[in-house]
Amino acid sequence: MLVSTVLVLFFKSIHELELKKSIETSQLTKFQHDQRLNLLQEQLDILMTYYPHPMVLFNQRGQQVLSNASFYELIHLQDRELMYDDKRLPRAILKIFKQAYYQETPMIQDISLNNQFYSAHCLPIYVQGRYQGFLCVLQDVTRLVQQDKLQKRFVADASHELKTPITAIKGISELLLRTPHMNAEDRLDFTQQVYDQSHRLEQIVKDMLTLSKLSEDKMMIVKQPNNAKALIEEILNTFSVAFTQHHLNVSLNVNEKTVLYVDKKAFESIMSNLISNVMIHANASELHINVLETLEFVKITVIDNGKGIEAEHLPHIFERFYRASSSRQRSSGGSGLGLNISRSFVLAHQGTLEVESEPHQGCKFTLSFPKLTLS
Repeated sequence: MLVSTVLVLFFKSIHELELKKSIETSQLTKFQHDQRLNLLQEQLDILMTYYPHPMVLFNQRGQQVLSNASFYELIHLQDRELMYDDKRLPRAILKIFKQAYYQETPMIQDISLNNQFYSAHCLPIYVQGRYQGFLCVLQDVTRLVQQDKLQKRFVADASHELKTPITAIKGISELLLRTPHMNAEDRLDFTQQVYDQSHRLEQIVKDMLTLSKLSEDKMMIVKQPNNAKALIEEILNTFSVAFTQHHLNVSLNVNEKTVLYVDKKAFESIMSNLISNVMIHANASELHINVLETLEFVKITVIDNGKGIEAEHLPHIFERFYRASSSRQRSSGGSGLGLNISRSFVLAHQGTLEVESEPHQGCKFTLSFPKLTLS
């Protein structure tokens, strides 16, 4: 770790300076000694210039000895003679410096500053058993903190989503067990409900595994040329019964020669999620899929004439488990992950997925996939 390298260099520099003051050497030895110190100083200068994290060294009197540009940017001060207890320092940093100075023991603390999160590593420096000051490195961990929050939120949301079908299955099963002489029609109805909820439970787990693989870059995306018309028609055919049940009229407008450079399974997942979203949530009677080629992209629009989405919800509809309205209840089906998965797959193709909508005006999803370029 680079922090340990910093410590070693600081330790050596202080140790060498102490030796220079305390020992008597020949003129030649002093010359060699000075050369070594100069080399060490050059190494320190390079390190202080290019080390990305804020870093500062205080001596045993609490005076700033060394610091880098990142540190000054963080504290918004340019004072080169800063003391560890300077009242101008941000409160969170001032508190850490005081603790590090008086305790003279290694310490690690997490702080929040300027809407960023830092892990402050403070380590005392001893030379020949004597305390010489302390080094503090502030590592930006904002991304890690945000990822941790997202992971915790995902686990909480997933648990909530899984609870719904599990509770339904358990409740119906208990009812069936308590009523052994239930008439055949009711028993069939409850059995169908158990099947539907178990299918939904399976879909949630499947989607969660897909997202996990995508987030960890374990999902293989193998892009190949595909005839756009044939591929989309194949996907639409799998929904033919569902279209009839939902009274949904579907149209496809695409040039027979248009080629999509995509992973077939990933593209099927993208389109299936968008189509399912229309049937489950949009309450639409028409669905239009248009494919258009530009110089660099193949653009696909998926347009419905359903109830649309309010503007306040649009920025969030690709979030995991997000429900755009109270009408989008969990009982309506779906895992709550489909749009997030679709966007993740599109991004894995270096493409884009955008949405436009107004209440009672339907939705328009636009997918853009880079065209195959022959070099």
